[in-house]
Amino acid sequence: MPYFPPDNKEFNSLRHVMLMYGNANTPWTQHDLKYYVAYCNEHHREDDWLYDSFLFLNVKSSSGRDLCADINLGTSMAGEGDFFAMVSPNPANKKDWIELLDFYLGEQGALHTLDAEIDQAQRNIGKPYGAKRNVVLMLPYPHLTQESFGDLDGTILDFSINKQNLAQATRQRLKAEKWFVDEIAARFKARTYKHVHLLGVYWMFETVYRGWNVDDHWLLKELRTHIHLHGLKFLWIPFWSSYNVHLLDEYQKYYFDLAFLQPNFMFYAKGKGVGDAARAARKRNAGIELEYYLELQEPVTIENERHPRFRDYLNGGVTYGYMNHAACAHFQGVGSLQRMHSHPDPQEREFYDDLYHFIKGDYKLKSAIPRPSTDKRDCALAVDLGGTQLRAAIVSDCGEIVERKSIATPPTKDAIISAIIDLLKKLNGEVERLNISITGIGVSTGGRVDFAEGVVVDSTALLADWKEAPLRALLTSAMRLPTVIDNDGNCAALAEQMFGDGRSSSNFISLVLGTGIGGGVVVNDEILRGANNAAAELGHISIDYDGPLCSCGNRGCVELYSSGSGLARLARDRAEAGNLTLPTSSPDQITAQLVGEAARNGNEEAALLVEQGGRMLGYAVSGLINTFNPERVILSGSLLNLGEEYLRAFRDAVDERAMKTARESALIITSQLSDSPLLGAAALVFENRPPRRAQ
Repeated sequence: MPYFPPDNKEFNSLRHVMLMYGNANTPWTQHDLKYYVAYCNEHHREDDWLYDSFLFLNVKSSSGRDLCADINLGTSMAGEGDFFAMVSPNPANKKDWIELLDFYLGEQGALHTLDAEIDQAQRNIGKPYGAKRNVVLMLPYPHLTQESFGDLDGTILDFSINKQNLAQATRQRLKAEKWFVDEIAARFKARTYKHVHLLGVYWMFETVYRGWNVDDHWLLKELRTHIHLHGLKFLWIPFWSSYNVHLLDEYQKYYFDLAFLQPNFMFYAKGKGVGDAARAARKRNAGIELEYYLELQEPVTIENERHPRFRDYLNGGVTYGYMNHAACAHFQGVGSLQRMHSHPDPQEREFYDDLYHFIKGDYKLKSAIPRPSTDKRDCALAVDLGGTQLRAAIVSDCGEIVERKSIATPPTKDAIISAIIDLLKKLNGEVERLNISITGIGVSTGGRVDFAEGVVVDSTALLADWKEAPLRALLTSAMRLPTVIDNDGNCAALAEQMFGDGRSSSNFISLVLGTGIGGGVVVNDEILRGANNAAAELGHISIDYDGPLCSCGNRGCVELYSSGSGLARLARDRAEAGNLTLPTSSPDQITAQLVGEAARNGNEEAALLVEQGGRMLGYAVSGLINTFNPERVILSGSLLNLGEEYLRAFRDAVDERAMKTARESALIITSQLSDSPLLGAAALVFENRPPRRAQ
């Protein structure tokens, strides 16, 4: 039996489908999507078509509840080590499922944005793309732990067997899934998409499970029939295991219309190659998945073999024939492709070009990349000192977090310095085991820093005792390594400039939204530090001349309204006055995260606070946009988890207050970097390291 073929007319000529992992708090932008829709040249302009199909999926709602099936409580991924999966104890409900529908099919949803980007790409590329681009939408998993899903037809659905038998629970799970499919079909039909074809839906759970308390077998068979009533297809991507290969034997007879087998060779130390998976897929009329990532928030044991293993996947497309004879799925983690395009590591850029030729079908076999040798990678010791957490890590010059450690931030200057040195010594003790070379130490710290002297001059109440600290001299003496210190906002901007979305911009603003508000400004490729190292105190822009007193000595700073500490303070004041009720026994326990969760759960007073925080931030940023005329405003930090109310109010305020010309050129995006303070601290080291000697 052959692979599942590409260009199958019943599947609208699907050839290569990309898994598009979304974030409920961050809508897709055209900038995000263009590197997947089109192959972009060195000037970031669309040159040719790339992926023909897009599988949109989210694993969590904005509330933090799980849309995927299970969670891992172990320290390794499935298949080795102490991997331990369990059904989610925090299952999504009907409100979360509706949010996912809006994320897919809302007025500014993923499909709307994809359609707009294809339209833009068509103008730039200047040649037709053939069949409409396919979209596939993930179905949220109906968790057996969900006892109160929400009302459908006057009944509160219960997916558990606590008060009913398994057959009754499975029927309620099926009812919810049918409703979700009906909503997808109806919403898609109600919209007019010029370039997008709704191909089908996707079952994310990577196996088919039946036990005493759950029956996915019967559910899937019944659900597939309902999916077909809408003219849609049912897709699946199981992981490599003998059980799942057994399920693939007759998968089209029972469960799914198209399955892609994932080899898992990118993740497991014991993986022997892609050949066995390719042969298994071909034998069972399945497609194959290619796997890659720049970084994952999962415990992967073979990170130092990413490059040689991905070369094996690409070469395998030629050797085993799946490049031109199989429908292919592509996993690349989150946001990898646009970063590969401009990555400082030339191997990543080469892979970007290789993928283009693989999709076109003219990729040629290349020499295998040697497995890691005794050559040592250049790395930096990076420190991020924040108001609540002190983190340290080993970071490679390609932006890979090799090792990390963290503790709660100590309360005094002497204790902070002692803790930093202790963490650095522990990390430095791992150098031989990791076969790396440490170039220097970079420190990202809250407060004002004399960059030339490497001294922390002073800080605000978030780090009350953190002043007059000659940190560079102390660390250089203790560690015998060159050390560079800078303010955390500047470091966040440096991280974007070296590893993130700032790589293709000469003028941008980086905003870090956390306990406080910080950031950095890049003008003509240079960090703006100012005459006295006091530039870009973005959290201390006064937006209310008669407002409350700030820890910096000013009044009405935006940090008092829009930061984590500011939102918590405002909520505590309202709670103590009896104007706000939150699920906590004491106002002292109120946090911004608690306020955000209350807002998402319908607490109107909490929602007003969140909306006010976003709006006030937008007013402050409007002034920055009018002043610096940036190409991009890059948002990062924990407050992005507050949800869409915060970000929508922010964007609306910018649209209202920023000058039209400056606003139109300022693309507002969320950072693709998960560790920008640590990466920025490492960037301090790499941009100041001496040049290599010629060999």
